[in-house]
Amino acid sequence: MIARITVAFILIVAIGGIYLNFTTPHAKEQLFDSGLWINLNGESMLSDPGCVRGGMALSLIRNDRLIGLHKTEVLALLGDTKDPNSSTEFRYSLGQCHWDWKHSSMVVRFNASDIVTDTFIEAEDFTKN
Repeated sequence: MIARITVAFILIVAIGGIYLNFTTPHAKEQLFDSGLWINLNGESMLSDPGCVRGGMALSLIRNDRLIGLHKTEVLALLGDTKDPNSSTEFRYSLGQCHWDWKHSSMVVRFNASDIVTDTFIEAEDFTKN
C-alpha cells in the first residue's frame, strides 16, 4: 500500500513539474524600464526574438505595478498595445517566452471604469484565428 502511494506521489510531482515547465514563461525576472520596454516593442515581434520583454513583464506582474492604474497611465508606461481596439484588455508582445518557441503576451485587463484589475502572461494561440 505504501509503495503504491509513493509511486502515485512521484507521478503527480513529475506530471506537475512537466506541466509547469510547459506553461510558465522561461525568463528571469528583470527590473522594469519603461524606455527599454518601449524600445523592444518591434524586436519582440520578430520571428525568433527570444523572450526580450518577459523578465520585465514578470516584474510588473509580481509587484502588482499595473493594478489600479487607468488605461491612459498604462499607455504612458508601456506604450502602444498590439490590439488598441479592445476596450477590456491590452496585449503586449513579449517575444518567445514559452516552450517550443511560442510567442507570449502580457495581458492587462480593465474594468468598466478603465482601471487595471488583472495582469498575466499567456502563450499566443494562433489556431484561434
